[in-house]
Amino acid sequence: MQPTGVVINRESWLLLREEPLYSVRFIDREGTQELAVVSRVEDLDWFIDAPLPLTLNLCTWQSPEQVWVVAIGYQLHPTFGGSKGGVFYLNPRQASDAAILQKLVQQEKLTVILLSDDTELHYTVSVPLSPPQLERWQAAVARLGLPAEGALTDTEEDPAFNRALQMFQTQHSPEDVLEEN
Repeated sequence: MQPTGVVINRESWLLLREEPLYSVRFIDREGTQELAVVSRVEDLDWFIDAPLPLTLNLCTWQSPEQVWVVAIGYQLHPTFGGSKGGVFYLNPRQASDAAILQKLVQQEKLTVILLSDDTELHYTVSVPLSPPQLERWQAAVARLGLPAEGALTDTEEDPAFNRALQMFQTQHSPEDVLEEN
């Protein structure tokens, strides 16, 4: 892994300060092809020089109403203690989520930014994606038909997606999302 020079704007830093510890989010650097994965952690020292600090898996699912849900399972791997993980969801019908998905499948490596609890310190590394993993993600995102015509803005509600997400969550555990598709 190599250190990177990705810079996060002030608004993003302020939002990240409110995120729960060990939750993972994408930061889309508008106007660039850069995408970073960011997480606040309890102790940065536990992740410095970790061989693979983060594992991600992308899973797509379509509801009976033909609404796509993209679930991204993650596990953070500290050098001390157990792994921390979870799942977050993207709505490919929303313009900002569709843009993140398009950038994600163009990355050969991901920038991972680990922030201290107070967001004052950070550790940034570049984690390569395996070619088979990237090919699976590209095929999954291609099935979504991005960019969606008439994509919703971030401020628009999407009741159909909310129903699909609820259905997905009742049928699939976080462990299911982390398994290979």
